[in-house]
Amino acid sequence: MGKQTMGTPGTALKYRTDNKSYKLQTGQTPVVRPPLHNEYGLDNFPNGTNAVVAVISYTGYDMDDAMILNKSAHERGFGHGTIYKTKQINLAEGQGRGRGSAVTHMFGFAPGGLVKASWRATLDDDGLAAVGMKLREGDIVAASHTVVKDPQTGEYTNRDGITHLHRYKDSEGAFVDEIKLIGNESGSNEPCQSVSIRFRIPRSPVVGDKFSSRHGQKGVLSQKWPTPDMPFSESGMQPDVIINPHAFPSRMTIGMFVESLAGKSGALHGLAQDSTPFKFKDQEGQTATEFFGHQLKRAGYNYYGNEPMYSGITGQELGADIYVGVVYYQRLRHMVNDKFQVRTTGPVTPLTGQPIKGRAKGGGIRVGEMERDALLAHGTAFLLQDRLLNCSDYTKAWVCKGCGSFLSTQPAVGQFGRRRANEALRVRCRRCSHKIKGEGEPKNDCWEDKSGQKWAGGEDVTQVAVPGVLRYLDVELAAMGIRLNFKVEP
Repeated sequence: MGKQTMGTPGTALKYRTDNKSYKLQTGQTPVVRPPLHNEYGLDNFPNGTNAVVAVISYTGYDMDDAMILNKSAHERGFGHGTIYKTKQINLAEGQGRGRGSAVTHMFGFAPGGLVKASWRATLDDDGLAAVGMKLREGDIVAASHTVVKDPQTGEYTNRDGITHLHRYKDSEGAFVDEIKLIGNESGSNEPCQSVSIRFRIPRSPVVGDKFSSRHGQKGVLSQKWPTPDMPFSESGMQPDVIINPHAFPSRMTIGMFVESLAGKSGALHGLAQDSTPFKFKDQEGQTATEFFGHQLKRAGYNYYGNEPMYSGITGQELGADIYVGVVYYQRLRHMVNDKFQVRTTGPVTPLTGQPIKGRAKGGGIRVGEMERDALLAHGTAFLLQDRLLNCSDYTKAWVCKGCGSFLSTQPAVGQFGRRRANEALRVRCRRCSHKIKGEGEPKNDCWEDKSGQKWAGGEDVTQVAVPGVLRYLDVELAAMGIRLNFKVEP
């Protein structure tokens, strides 16, 4: 989990231009760490926070690797982090400019052109966003205008007075952290053609964000629990984090139990505990439990790290002593704000009419065969129809009841005699009709196709709601000489 942490990504963060980097605001040095921690200088790169962790099944919100966070710990800054994103605006892009070609664009407002007050809400006099400005989707981050170089004076002049705007496109709000002007490759004194803007996105922990101890005990935040309702010990201590005891038996992460003991005793005595592996032996008097247990005992706590706790809701003592200690918790970079996917309507695949896939493109999540089986097993037939038809590629199509085909139906564009009001809605089956040779056919049965050919019959058609991909399948099979026959019943 160390590689997934939202820790301290480097020393020269001010000078870095990563596309995306994560930084923890409230990093601490771990109480339990190996001796090399100091030699490597890892205190300069904090990776997590020391949290008071209680192992208890409390309220049900800690089921299945979920964890409950003390709301006051969150308000004190536990796990707060920041995302830095860098966006480059290059005026030479798309202009077909090669090396040494003339400058055609410059940053700033067009001289003598219209400058709206709404533009100046986010932009400075230089046409770039003000540092520290909060931006939302669609806000302007830079302004530019076209220029022409005067060959005699060497000055750049704008002729059209039009200001071009560059906007912030992400849906999540951000602050302008820094703007860097990027020079050209030749080192000449040409106007700036490219800027690098770094955005700062604050991310405090929300329900659904991922946390982990250093032992792989990862889980998502399920609830920020109010402090008055948290369980408390006899000394008034309340845990920062509550995790479920069922996380331990099958995984056998005994190291986390030892770290909890060591962190608790280290915090009580002001010691940085040594976490070197294989330091203790499985012999009486030489185990980790005895070593740290005696430290706890000297501080006036239970030898095994257990404490009687009281319900924060009723005030009654809980029926069992609770294992409480200090564990170094890391916030991971997997956040629900980067993963949630929602769609009502949106872009579709042109060929089939079904929703496209991909979160960034506004696509849908596929309901596959196994999901279909689950919905059937639950008896939710209308929900299944909603997912697979109504919210997917619902189309209305004309089908002939006589020959059972989608392909042979076509609109009738004209008829003999007086035109009807619903003329445009008339559809006939070409396969079930016949050409008119004489004047013996009743005029009510006659119709014309788009080429002007006169036909009679083929009225036994109806409109049905089908998936668009069914018609596509019909056409594909017809191209191979296979005709599908559909039985249409009322």
